[in-house]
Amino acid sequence: MSPDAKWEPSFMRLSPSKINTYMKCPREFYYKYIAKIPEKKTIHLFRGTLVHKVLETLFKYEFRSFKAWEDGDPEKWMQEQFEKGWEEKIAKHKWLWEVHTADEIEAMRLETEDILQNFVKSVNKKLTEMVKWKIYKSKYQAWNAVAPKYAEKWVKSHDYAIVGVVDAVCSDFDNGITLLDYKTSKRYGPTLPEDYYRQLIIYAFLYTLEMGEMPKFVGVNYLRFDDTFFVKIGQNELDEARDLIKMVHDCLKEKMEEEKSYEQVPQNLCKWCSYWKGNGGPCDAEPPKWKPKKSHWKKGPKSENVVLDDSDIESALSGQQGEGDKNKTWDD
Repeated sequence: MSPDAKWEPSFMRLSPSKINTYMKCPREFYYKYIAKIPEKKTIHLFRGTLVHKVLETLFKYEFRSFKAWEDGDPEKWMQEQFEKGWEEKIAKHKWLWEVHTADEIEAMRLETEDILQNFVKSVNKKLTEMVKWKIYKSKYQAWNAVAPKYAEKWVKSHDYAIVGVVDAVCSDFDNGITLLDYKTSKRYGPTLPEDYYRQLIIYAFLYTLEMGEMPKFVGVNYLRFDDTFFVKIGQNELDEARDLIKMVHDCLKEKMEEEKSYEQVPQNLCKWCSYWKGNGGPCDAEPPKWKPKKSHWKKGPKSENVVLDDSDIESALSGQQGEGDKNKTWDD
Protein backbone atom coordinates (compact mmCIF):
# COMPACT_ATOMS: atom_id res chain seq x y z
CA MET A 1 0.00 0.00 0.00
CA SER A 2 2.92 2.35 -0.56
CA PRO A 3 2.05 5.53 -2.52
CA ASP A 4 2.63 5.85 -6.25
CA ALA A 5 6.28 6.45 -7.13
CA LYS A 6 5.55 9.91 -8.55
CA TRP A 7 3.08 11.00 -5.88
CA GLU A 8 4.18 13.23 -3.02
CA PRO A 9 2.28 14.60 -0.03
CA SER A 10 1.60 18.30 0.48
CA PHE A 11 3.40 20.83 2.67
CA MET A 12 1.37 19.81 5.74
CA ARG A 13 1.33 16.75 7.97
CA LEU A 14 -2.27 15.61 8.22
CA SER A 15 -4.31 13.91 10.93
CA PRO A 16 -7.83 12.43 10.95
CA SER A 17 -9.16 15.59 12.63
CA LYS A 18 -7.52 17.82 10.02
CA ILE A 19 -9.02 15.74 7.21
CA ASN A 20 -12.47 15.90 8.81
CA THR A 21 -12.16 19.67 9.17
CA TYR A 22 -11.25 20.01 5.50
CA MET A 23 -14.15 17.78 4.43
CA LYS A 24 -16.56 19.81 6.57
CA CYS A 25 -15.38 23.26 5.43
CA PRO A 26 -12.11 24.09 3.60
CA ARG A 27 -12.31 27.72 4.80
CA GLU A 28 -12.39 26.61 8.44
CA PHE A 29 -9.39 24.38 7.67
CA TYR A 30 -7.53 27.42 6.30
CA TYR A 31 -8.24 29.57 9.35
CA LYS A 32 -7.33 26.79 11.79
CA TYR A 33 -4.31 25.08 10.25
CA ILE A 34 -2.81 27.52 7.75
CA ALA A 35 -3.57 31.02 9.04
CA LYS A 36 -3.47 29.49 12.56
CA ILE A 37 -6.00 31.92 13.98
CA PRO A 38 -6.61 30.98 17.64
CA GLU A 39 -10.06 29.52 18.18
CA LYS A 40 -12.29 30.05 21.17
CA LYS A 41 -11.69 27.23 23.64
CA THR A 42 -14.57 25.76 25.60
CA ILE A 43 -14.92 23.42 28.54
CA HIS A 44 -15.78 20.55 26.14
CA LEU A 45 -12.22 20.58 24.76
CA PHE A 46 -10.64 20.42 28.22
CA ARG A 47 -13.07 17.74 29.39
CA GLY A 48 -12.21 15.51 26.43
CA THR A 49 -8.49 15.87 27.12
CA LEU A 50 -9.01 15.01 30.79
CA VAL A 51 -11.06 11.87 30.09
CA HIS A 52 -8.64 10.54 27.46
CA LYS A 53 -5.64 11.13 29.73
CA VAL A 54 -7.22 9.34 32.70
CA LEU A 55 -8.27 6.34 30.59
CA GLU A 56 -4.80 6.12 29.07
CA THR A 57 -3.22 6.05 32.53
CA LEU A 58 -5.78 3.51 33.77
CA PHE A 59 -4.60 0.61 31.61
CA LYS A 60 -1.17 1.80 30.49
CA TYR A 61 0.34 2.47 33.91
CA GLU A 62 -1.91 1.93 36.94
CA PHE A 63 -3.74 -1.34 36.17
CA ARG A 64 -1.62 -3.19 33.64
CA SER A 65 -2.70 -6.62 34.92
CA PHE A 66 -5.74 -8.23 36.46
CA LYS A 67 -3.80 -8.73 39.70
CA ALA A 68 -3.28 -4.98 39.96
CA TRP A 69 -6.99 -4.45 39.26
CA GLU A 70 -8.09 -7.09 41.81
CA ASP A 71 -5.68 -5.99 44.55
CA GLY A 72 -6.27 -2.29 43.97
CA ASP A 73 -9.35 -0.11 44.22
CA PRO A 74 -10.01 1.17 40.68
CA GLU A 75 -13.15 3.11 41.64
CA LYS A 76 -11.30 5.02 44.37
CA TRP A 77 -8.34 5.58 42.06
CA MET A 78 -10.65 6.86 39.32
CA GLN A 79 -12.29 9.31 41.72
CA GLU A 80 -8.91 10.65 42.83
CA GLN A 81 -7.74 11.03 39.23
CA PHE A 82 -10.95 12.83 38.29
CA GLU A 83 -10.76 15.32 41.16
CA LYS A 84 -7.06 15.98 40.60
CA GLY A 85 -7.47 16.28 36.83
CA TRP A 86 -10.51 18.55 37.08
CA GLU A 87 -8.60 20.93 39.35
CA GLU A 88 -5.47 20.95 37.18
CA LYS A 89 -6.96 20.92 33.69
CA ILE A 90 -10.26 22.77 34.09
CA ALA A 91 -10.87 24.56 37.38
CA LYS A 92 -7.63 26.56 37.11
CA HIS A 93 -8.79 28.14 33.84
CA LYS A 94 -10.77 30.97 35.45
CA TRP A 95 -11.62 32.47 32.06
CA LEU A 96 -13.90 29.49 31.39
CA TRP A 97 -16.35 31.18 33.75
CA GLU A 98 -16.65 33.95 31.17
CA VAL A 99 -17.54 31.41 28.46
CA HIS A 100 -19.89 29.19 30.49
CA THR A 101 -22.34 29.73 33.30
CA ALA A 102 -21.79 28.24 36.76
CA ASP A 103 -24.64 25.78 36.11
CA GLU A 104 -23.05 24.62 32.83
CA ILE A 105 -19.68 24.04 34.49
CA GLU A 106 -21.22 22.14 37.41
CA ALA A 107 -23.29 19.98 35.04
CA MET A 108 -20.16 19.20 33.03
CA ARG A 109 -18.25 18.31 36.21
CA LEU A 110 -20.92 15.84 37.35
CA GLU A 111 -21.24 14.39 33.86
CA THR A 112 -17.48 13.85 33.54
CA GLU A 113 -17.33 12.18 36.94
CA ASP A 114 -20.14 9.82 35.91
CA ILE A 115 -18.45 8.96 32.59
CA LEU A 116 -15.22 7.92 34.32
CA GLN A 117 -16.87 5.99 37.16
CA ASN A 118 -19.22 4.23 34.75
CA PHE A 119 -16.21 3.09 32.73
CA VAL A 120 -14.77 1.31 35.77
CA LYS A 121 -18.16 -0.24 36.56
CA SER A 122 -18.51 -1.45 32.97
CA VAL A 123 -15.14 -3.23 33.19
CA ASN A 124 -16.18 -5.00 36.41
CA LYS A 125 -19.55 -5.90 34.86
CA LYS A 126 -17.89 -7.46 31.80
CA LEU A 127 -15.41 -9.44 33.91
CA THR A 128 -18.21 -10.81 36.10
CA GLU A 129 -20.57 -11.70 33.25
CA MET A 130 -17.92 -13.36 31.10
CA VAL A 131 -17.30 -15.83 33.93
CA LYS A 132 -20.99 -16.13 34.86
CA TRP A 133 -21.95 -17.06 31.31
CA LYS A 134 -18.96 -19.41 31.02
CA ILE A 135 -17.24 -17.48 28.23
CA TYR A 136 -14.08 -17.69 30.32
CA LYS A 137 -13.26 -19.86 33.31
CA SER A 138 -11.94 -16.99 35.41
CA LYS A 139 -11.77 -13.22 35.57
CA TYR A 140 -8.04 -13.56 35.00
CA GLN A 141 -8.72 -15.05 31.54
CA ALA A 142 -11.49 -12.54 30.86
CA TRP A 143 -9.13 -9.67 31.64
CA ASN A 144 -7.23 -10.16 28.40
CA ALA A 145 -10.47 -9.71 26.44
CA VAL A 146 -11.49 -6.56 28.35
CA ALA A 147 -8.22 -4.70 28.89
CA PRO A 148 -6.66 -3.21 25.73
CA LYS A 149 -3.44 -4.52 24.28
CA TYR A 150 -2.28 -0.93 23.86
CA ALA A 151 -3.69 2.23 25.43
CA GLU A 152 -3.27 5.38 23.32
CA LYS A 153 -1.10 4.11 20.49
CA TRP A 154 0.37 6.55 17.97
CA VAL A 155 0.21 5.45 14.34
CA LYS A 156 1.84 7.35 11.51
CA SER A 157 3.10 7.24 7.95
CA HIS A 158 5.98 9.28 6.56
CA ASP A 159 5.07 8.43 2.95
CA TYR A 160 1.54 9.78 3.39
CA ALA A 161 2.51 12.53 5.86
CA ILE A 162 -0.17 11.71 8.42
CA VAL A 163 -0.32 10.80 12.11
CA GLY A 164 -3.09 9.65 14.44
CA VAL A 165 -3.67 8.40 17.99
CA VAL A 166 -5.72 5.26 18.61
CA ASP A 167 -7.27 5.28 22.09
CA ALA A 168 -7.22 1.50 22.57
CA VAL A 169 -6.02 -1.57 20.69
CA CYS A 170 -7.76 -4.79 21.76
CA SER A 171 -7.25 -8.42 20.74
CA ASP A 172 -9.70 -11.34 20.86
CA PHE A 173 -9.09 -15.04 21.58
CA ASP A 174 -7.95 -15.54 17.96
CA ASN A 175 -5.56 -12.56 18.27
CA GLY A 176 -7.80 -10.54 15.98
CA ILE A 177 -7.25 -6.82 16.42
CA THR A 178 -9.93 -4.19 17.11
CA LEU A 179 -9.15 -0.46 17.33
CA LEU A 180 -11.30 1.72 19.59
CA ASP A 181 -11.81 5.46 19.72
CA TYR A 182 -13.34 6.92 22.89
CA LYS A 183 -15.96 9.64 22.45
CA THR A 184 -17.41 11.84 25.21
CA SER A 185 -19.84 13.62 22.89
CA LYS A 186 -23.63 13.33 22.83
CA ARG A 187 -23.73 12.39 19.14
CA TYR A 188 -25.23 9.01 19.85
CA GLY A 189 -27.70 7.61 17.35
CA PRO A 190 -28.65 4.59 15.23
CA THR A 191 -25.99 5.40 12.59
CA LEU A 192 -22.30 6.22 12.66
CA PRO A 193 -21.55 9.87 11.76
CA GLU A 194 -19.58 10.23 8.54
CA ASP A 195 -16.66 12.05 10.19
CA TYR A 196 -16.33 9.26 12.77
CA TYR A 197 -16.31 6.70 9.96
CA ARG A 198 -13.52 8.56 8.12
CA GLN A 199 -11.50 8.75 11.32
CA LEU A 200 -11.85 5.03 11.97
CA ILE A 201 -10.82 3.80 8.53
CA ILE A 202 -7.79 6.14 8.59
CA TYR A 203 -6.75 4.60 11.91
CA ALA A 204 -7.13 1.13 10.36
CA PHE A 205 -5.02 2.18 7.37
CA LEU A 206 -2.23 3.64 9.50
CA TYR A 207 -2.24 0.70 11.93
CA THR A 208 -1.93 -1.73 9.02
CA LEU A 209 1.01 0.21 7.57
CA GLU A 210 2.83 0.47 10.90
CA MET A 211 2.10 -2.93 12.45
CA GLY A 212 1.94 -5.04 9.29
CA GLU A 213 -1.47 -6.55 10.15
CA MET A 214 -4.97 -5.45 9.27
CA PRO A 215 -7.39 -4.94 12.17
CA LYS A 216 -10.62 -6.91 11.95
CA PHE A 217 -12.73 -4.06 13.28
CA VAL A 218 -12.54 -0.42 14.29
CA GLY A 219 -15.10 1.11 16.60
CA VAL A 220 -16.35 4.23 18.34
CA ASN A 221 -16.96 3.73 22.06
CA TYR A 222 -19.57 6.21 23.30
CA LEU A 223 -18.41 6.49 26.92
CA ARG A 224 -21.51 8.39 27.96
CA PHE A 225 -23.77 5.50 26.87
CA ASP A 226 -21.36 2.55 27.27
CA ASP A 227 -22.07 1.47 23.71
CA THR A 228 -19.80 0.83 20.74
CA PHE A 229 -20.38 1.05 16.98
CA PHE A 230 -18.09 -1.13 14.86
CA VAL A 231 -16.90 -1.02 11.26
CA LYS A 232 -15.58 -4.25 9.71
CA ILE A 233 -12.30 -3.62 7.95
CA GLY A 234 -11.28 -5.06 4.59
CA GLN A 235 -9.11 -3.97 1.70
CA ASN A 236 -11.88 -1.71 0.36
CA GLU A 237 -11.88 0.35 3.58
CA LEU A 238 -8.09 0.64 3.54
CA ASP A 239 -8.14 1.76 -0.10
CA GLU A 240 -10.86 4.29 0.71
CA ALA A 241 -8.75 5.74 3.54
CA ARG A 242 -5.65 5.92 1.34
CA ASP A 243 -7.53 7.68 -1.46
CA LEU A 244 -9.04 10.14 1.01
CA ILE A 245 -5.62 11.04 2.45
CA LYS A 246 -4.15 11.51 -1.02
CA MET A 247 -7.12 13.59 -2.15
CA VAL A 248 -6.76 16.07 0.72
CA HIS A 249 -3.00 16.32 0.13
CA ASP A 250 -3.62 16.96 -3.58
CA CYS A 251 -6.15 19.68 -2.77
CA LEU A 252 -3.66 21.38 -0.46
CA LYS A 253 -0.96 21.24 -3.13
CA GLU A 254 -3.34 22.91 -5.57
CA LYS A 255 -4.69 25.57 -3.18
CA MET A 256 -1.41 26.21 -1.32
CA GLU A 257 -1.85 29.10 1.14
CA GLU A 258 -4.33 31.27 -0.78
CA GLU A 259 -7.31 31.99 1.47
CA LYS A 260 -9.78 32.53 -1.40
CA SER A 261 -9.07 29.10 -2.84
CA TYR A 262 -10.40 27.47 0.35
CA GLU A 263 -14.12 27.67 -0.27
CA GLN A 264 -16.76 28.34 2.36
CA VAL A 265 -19.39 25.69 3.03
CA PRO A 266 -22.31 27.48 4.69
CA GLN A 267 -24.10 25.15 7.11
CA ASN A 268 -25.92 25.16 10.43
CA LEU A 269 -22.63 24.30 12.15
CA CYS A 270 -21.35 27.77 11.25
CA LYS A 271 -23.15 29.10 14.33
CA TRP A 272 -20.77 27.12 16.54
CA CYS A 273 -17.60 27.84 14.55
CA SER A 274 -15.00 30.03 16.27
CA TYR A 275 -14.19 31.71 12.95
CA TRP A 276 -17.75 32.73 12.04
CA LYS A 277 -18.47 36.47 12.17
CA GLY A 278 -21.32 35.89 14.63
CA ASN A 279 -18.69 34.62 17.09
CA GLY A 280 -16.23 37.41 16.34
CA GLY A 281 -14.33 35.60 13.58
CA PRO A 282 -13.38 36.62 10.03
CA CYS A 283 -15.73 34.27 8.11
CA ASP A 284 -18.84 35.90 6.61
CA ALA A 285 -20.60 32.69 5.52
CA GLU A 286 -24.38 32.83 5.79
CA PRO A 287 -25.82 29.73 7.46
CA PRO A 288 -28.95 28.41 5.71
CA LYS A 289 -32.20 29.68 7.18
CA TRP A 290 -34.31 27.17 8.99
CA LYS A 291 -37.34 25.96 7.10
CA PRO A 292 -40.09 23.79 8.58
CA LYS A 293 -40.37 20.37 7.03
CA LYS A 294 -43.41 19.90 4.83
CA SER A 295 -45.56 16.89 5.44
CA HIS A 296 -46.29 14.68 2.42
CA TRP A 297 -49.33 13.18 4.08
CA LYS A 298 -52.71 14.37 2.87
CA LYS A 299 -55.23 14.96 5.56
CA GLY A 300 -58.58 13.24 5.05
CA PRO A 301 -61.96 14.63 6.08
CA LYS A 302 -62.25 15.38 9.75
CA SER A 303 -64.33 12.81 11.59
CA GLU A 304 -65.09 12.25 15.22
CA ASN A 305 -66.49 9.16 16.94
CA VAL A 306 -67.29 7.45 13.65
CA VAL A 307 -68.47 3.87 14.08
CA LEU A 308 -68.55 1.55 11.07
CA ASP A 309 -70.90 -1.39 10.98
CA ASP A 310 -70.37 -4.60 8.96
CA SER A 311 -72.28 -3.28 5.91
CA ASP A 312 -70.02 -0.19 5.74
CA ILE A 313 -66.90 -2.36 5.78
CA GLU A 314 -68.33 -4.73 3.16
CA SER A 315 -69.25 -1.80 0.93
CA ALA A 316 -65.79 -0.28 1.24
CA LEU A 317 -64.05 -3.54 0.38
CA SER A 318 -66.26 -4.20 -2.63
CA GLY A 319 -65.63 -0.68 -3.87
CA GLN A 320 -61.86 -1.33 -3.97
CA GLN A 321 -62.40 -4.06 -6.57
CA GLY A 322 -62.66 -3.11 -10.22
CA GLU A 323 -65.69 -3.90 -12.33
CA GLY A 324 -63.91 -6.93 -13.77
CA ASP A 325 -63.22 -8.28 -10.29
CA LYS A 326 -66.81 -8.50 -9.06
CA ASN A 327 -67.08 -12.24 -9.61
CA LYS A 328 -63.52 -12.99 -8.56
CA THR A 329 -63.01 -15.34 -5.60
CA TRP A 330 -60.20 -14.27 -3.28
CA ASP A 331 -58.01 -16.77 -1.45
CA ASP A 332 -57.08 -16.33 2.16
